[in-house]
Amino acid sequence: MAAFLSAGCAGMPASGGPAAGAAPSQPAEFTYPKFDGLKKRLAVIRFENKVKTPIPDASWKIGEGLTEMLTSELFKTGRFVMVERAALSDIVKEQELGQTGLVRKETAAKVGELLGAQLLIAGAVTEFESKSSGGGGGVGYAGFSLKLQIENAHVGVDVRLVDSSTGQILSSFNADAKAQSTGIGFGANISGVAFGSDAFQKTPLGQAAREAMYKAVMFILKEMEAVPWTGRVVQVKDGQVYVNAGTNVNLKPGARLAAYVKGEDLVDPGTGLNLGSKDTLVGAVTVTQVQDKFSIGAFAGEGTLKRGDLLKFQ
Repeated sequence: MAAFLSAGCAGMPASGGPAAGAAPSQPAEFTYPKFDGLKKRLAVIRFENKVKTPIPDASWKIGEGLTEMLTSELFKTGRFVMVERAALSDIVKEQELGQTGLVRKETAAKVGELLGAQLLIAGAVTEFESKSSGGGGGVGYAGFSLKLQIENAHVGVDVRLVDSSTGQILSSFNADAKAQSTGIGFGANISGVAFGSDAFQKTPLGQAAREAMYKAVMFILKEMEAVPWTGRVVQVKDGQVYVNAGTNVNLKPGARLAAYVKGEDLVDPGTGLNLGSKDTLVGAVTVTQVQDKFSIGAFAGEGTLKRGDLLKFQ
């Protein structure tokens, strides 16, 4: 019987994750081009779960799980400094965002300021489904009836890029992916498999989730190309300007940063929303010394810089 199953499975095409009775396939590794520019700071807010179909395993927290997957993939690109999940969770809880997974415009600006993130990544899981079905011709052996089992998976996530200073949605994208596995067996059962584990990654659902996250990452990479790197003045002391970035973001001596005096926040009198501020270009800071998480530079321009003023890479 075992030999018969082995021979039958060997002839089945492999796509996506495994079905019971088929050798598990390894999930594809996504790669990203090398990057040595300045890393931008991002925060990924926990995705809201809007899935209406039953989840294969009730213990899965798919909103949190896919948030972690996206955060990990963004980190792998080497282009971003990701806000630590512990720090993000504490701040989000304080701002009462954790209950819905959404970024409220009224509090996004304060959250962005506390996190130091240039953009917030928010979104919702809209599709998360795995179905098994029998198809093709069955085979019989010693009274057992085995049929082709097809495992189809579908994952969809709506991703939004949010301005951390105003809470306005800058762009959005639906990251959608499907995967399928075919083999001889009694059907795949992923109940009890830990979300995000190696076993989960090898299933069609796991592979569809990873592909959806990859598409989301590629969308974010493209959108972030147009966003200039931004830092802040920590303090000005003895004629030197201290910057809140160092080797951790690939900042190097000699880098020239445009210096802006931050203007007063413009608040809509009707909605109370932050509309942004009118910032004034006053000169430039040339980086002279670089430490791990901060740098020191010399300012040339008009006026005096102060803590919180903006620095943009030219």
